[in-house]
Amino acid sequence: MAHGKIEFKGTGLGLLWLFIWTVFITVITFGIFFPWAYSAQQRWIAEKTFIDGKQLCFKGTGVGFFGTWLLIVILIFITLGIYTPWGYCRLKRWQTNNLYFADTADVEKF
Repeated sequence: MAHGKIEFKGTGLGLLWLFIWTVFITVITFGIFFPWAYSAQQRWIAEKTFIDGKQLCFKGTGVGFFGTWLLIVILIFITLGIYTPWGYCRLKRWQTNNLYFADTADVEKF
């Protein structure tokens, strides 16, 4: 069975700053900014994650997630929350479908 080393190189300060500005903008837009905030958070997490030394890259966008997010919210509301587990799975499918190993063009220059 193959085993790989997984590393996460994010910092608490970097995550704090990301959460502060994404939550702030999401609140002042009454939640409309959430797809963009979630995409930014997933991009940050992927950029800081390495599997066997290969960096991950998240290529999802707020525009690409907006329709899925809106459908999830509407179905959760209509079903009085019953759709939540299915909505969560739909969210995770979108997330993993947009996660790749980074090529040299994707790697952030420090």
